[in-house]
Amino acid sequence: MNIHIKRTIGEKETDEQIIAHLIKDRGIKDVVSFLAPRHPTEIALGSFFEDKKTFQKNWTKFIILLKKIKKDSAMIVVYMDYDADGITGGAVMWETLHKLGFKVMPFVPDRKLEGYGFSEKGIDRVRKEFNPALIISVDHGIVAHEKITYAKKLGIQIVVTDHHQKKKTEPEDALLVFHTDKLSGSGVAYFVAKEIYNSLKKSDDKLLDLSFQFTNDYLSLASIGTIADLVPLVNESRSVAKYGLEAFSKTKKAGLREILVEARLDNKKISTYDVGYIIAPRINVFGRLEHGLEALRLLCTGSPKQAHELASRGGKINKNRQDIVETSVQQAIEQVDSSSKIIIVYSDQWEEGVIGLIASKLMNLYYRPVIVMTQSDGFVKGSARSVSGINITAFLRDLQNLLIDVGGHAAAAGFSIAAAQVDEFTKKAQQKAQKEIKKALLVKKIHADVALPLKKVSLNLAKKILSLEPFGIGNPTPTFLSQGIIQDIVSVGKDGSHIKLLLRDEDIFLELIYFRGAEEAKKLKRGAAVKILYNLQVDEWNGKEKVKGIVKYAIIVT
Repeated sequence: MNIHIKRTIGEKETDEQIIAHLIKDRGIKDVVSFLAPRHPTEIALGSFFEDKKTFQKNWTKFIILLKKIKKDSAMIVVYMDYDADGITGGAVMWETLHKLGFKVMPFVPDRKLEGYGFSEKGIDRVRKEFNPALIISVDHGIVAHEKITYAKKLGIQIVVTDHHQKKKTEPEDALLVFHTDKLSGSGVAYFVAKEIYNSLKKSDDKLLDLSFQFTNDYLSLASIGTIADLVPLVNESRSVAKYGLEAFSKTKKAGLREILVEARLDNKKISTYDVGYIIAPRINVFGRLEHGLEALRLLCTGSPKQAHELASRGGKINKNRQDIVETSVQQAIEQVDSSSKIIIVYSDQWEEGVIGLIASKLMNLYYRPVIVMTQSDGFVKGSARSVSGINITAFLRDLQNLLIDVGGHAAAAGFSIAAAQVDEFTKKAQQKAQKEIKKALLVKKIHADVALPLKKVSLNLAKKILSLEPFGIGNPTPTFLSQGIIQDIVSVGKDGSHIKLLLRDEDIFLELIYFRGAEEAKKLKRGAAVKILYNLQVDEWNGKEKVKGIVKYAIIVT
């Protein structure tokens, strides 16, 4: 493990100078726009496309089609992915069209029967049940060339909204494609839906006013997908996350309110951590272990009773999911060859819906790309996660001749493969990794934004750091490195899995919490000199505020 310190701060530098350094080191050039980004309602969909003339031509074509569909009372199907990004984006798209008076139905594929994105099975089912004139995809479709051609032959037009890494060309048989990698799938859906509303409202002022929804409810949904899908929180995605998080306190959605109550987040300022680790998993879990349509019902229901029942069920299923993942990870560890440059594990006993979570756990544990596979519906499904510097989707596409399909982005991918090809795929992937992946990429690098004396830590500094929120990919929570003596160390939590440290440097003290750090902290003792890598937090209790540190790593000074 290497520690890389970006900057060392002296005792004379002010809190304002420290914040300025953090902004500069993140490569932020337009500080004003970063600290006060435009509200998403002020950002037009066309701004994401370089060829404005072509975009406007396509958009006009789309609006003409929508007006004809509405006039003919023809059906539209919103075909969404079953993860939190797809479900939240699908909720925005479906509900917008529904409230604008369209005949529209949502479709969430079954993870095991139809799989991710478009499939012939899924398209056949949609045609049989709804016979749509148009399908609008949410959070998929950009690489589904053959499936879109299949739908076109059946007489179904498809409009793609997606953000995933595309092939060299876009699907030529799609009627229209609205794709950008600057947003999440829910972000693309939000801006497309908002543009539909604005375009139709211009020619029909009798339409339902959805300005509150796009300023609040739909923005909160888009922020969930943005944060859950680990999209870099810069530029437009930062706007979606920042204002979407703020909008949680105003939401009228019964489902969102009940999720917050069930997760004990009601009456609390919602953070990216809350969304990524508490809220999004309760949406994701339906598609992982049951059916994603239930998550959509939770987000769209107008019934407080149904919202309460679904949110409560989501919490219980999520607890079950945590237990399943923990057991599966332990089974996977038994297969791991830690000397390999890529970890590939397989079991026909694992739930398909959690293999991505298993991959993430293994990646964090061993710090190398991970591929986890299991049997599903006569095939083998795979989920992959990768470390910085290794594009796992590009890696898998080089082996595409062995796969049925593959999609994703640099950090994560999913694929399907015939069972007979698994051994050959594993062999080729290992060979490719050994040849192409450099060892330097597999050494975990711990980054500290600032090394500073403990006496520079203050409540004022912690408060000023809040101006840089929301934190996430592309704008990580500022991390500090300070040295001191452990004055006190106490186990806390119901099971004693956390520890509380009191760090001292001369007459300066800082209280820190080391979550799940009891095992790692066994080497720490009172009186020991340590370097602590930590985040700063404003701790509120009984109306009083104080600064507190959240420990990332503790290193004994020898």
